[in-house]
Amino acid sequence: MTEHHLDLPTPPEGIRLPPGHTYDQINAMNGDLLLAAYTRVDVEAHRAVLQILGEIDVLSLAWLRDRLADAIAEAAADGNRPTIYLDLHSVGFFSAAAAGVLVGLTAAGTQLVVNRPSRIVSRVLNLTGTFPQLRIDPAEPPL
Repeated sequence: MTEHHLDLPTPPEGIRLPPGHTYDQINAMNGDLLLAAYTRVDVEAHRAVLQILGEIDVLSLAWLRDRLADAIAEAAADGNRPTIYLDLHSVGFFSAAAAGVLVGLTAAGTQLVVNRPSRIVSRVLNLTGTFPQLRIDPAEPPL
């Protein structure tokens, strides 16, 4: 069972977010961090970057889907279709269901770029056959 933060959590010690950046996390009932997201949105450029840290599994997938939906809505505030950059270099577990969510976003018309996928993310995308359906970029995302 997971517990969502109702107020804005404080980033881990030593992390300072510039103005316009947000941090959110989801914890297990025992307090362990499951998944964290640093989000940067550039409304004028119609793009958002989400840097994800942790494990994307059945417990955290809905939370991640909500963060993605929020970023899409914010970056598309004026009705333009945004580009979402999803930095997955710090993801230690990635479920097949998560791969399906990413493919579903692109099928729905979201311009999604998966940046710096970790070894496990790349492996799951390859095993599920979803790798060719996504735009993968080994470089650090913009912003």
